[in-house]
Amino acid sequence: MKKILSFVAAVMVASSLNAQTLSLGPTAGFGHSWLRFPDADDANPDRGFHPSYNAGVKVVYSFVSHWGVSADVKFSSEGVTFKDADSDDKQINRLNYLRVPLQGIYFFEQLGDRVRPKVSLGPSFGFLLGANSRTKVDGELSDKQDIKDNLETFDLGATLGVGANIRISRDIWLNTDISYLHGFTGISKGDISSGDDLKNSGLTLNVGVLFPIGKGSKK
Repeated sequence: MKKILSFVAAVMVASSLNAQTLSLGPTAGFGHSWLRFPDADDANPDRGFHPSYNAGVKVVYSFVSHWGVSADVKFSSEGVTFKDADSDDKQINRLNYLRVPLQGIYFFEQLGDRVRPKVSLGPSFGFLLGANSRTKVDGELSDKQDIKDNLETFDLGATLGVGANIRISRDIWLNTDISYLHGFTGISKGDISSGDDLKNSGLTLNVGVLFPIGKGSKK
């Protein structure tokens, strides 16, 4: 009996080790970002489409068949565009961050399947690199200002994602997801109106490639 139990334990340990994978690769994304205002503020300006983009690296560690964790380090260009409903006038506020999202991941389907849908959730840490505001009147640039000193240097939020990992070769995976960023902390400082209530938000389509750098090849 002891030999049988020892054998079973050895098999379980071996299976657990084989299920562990560590992958690393580039990632990039494009989407739309905006700032959230107080719900009760009827004076909120109209917001237009504001293109956001990011690029960096992602590491994913899968420690059991259906669970994993990931960390990104990436340059993320965000912000908001305000527009005049009666003209082509607009104000484009671009905020550039070094963003570090940490996420827990749940993988659907089975270990080794070619396509594995997933959901993820976790905190996102943003470190302000720079910010500027451009005003366009009748489509022409009329003013540009550096606004970094008016903004908090740290941003805390959460990221929710849905997507899929698609195997493109034995050990290489195409990593895709749509993620939503929800900021928790106000981004403005000083006497800026409603500064404590201006919070980052964004919706992004991300695509990357993951290469194995540890034991195990299936995810």
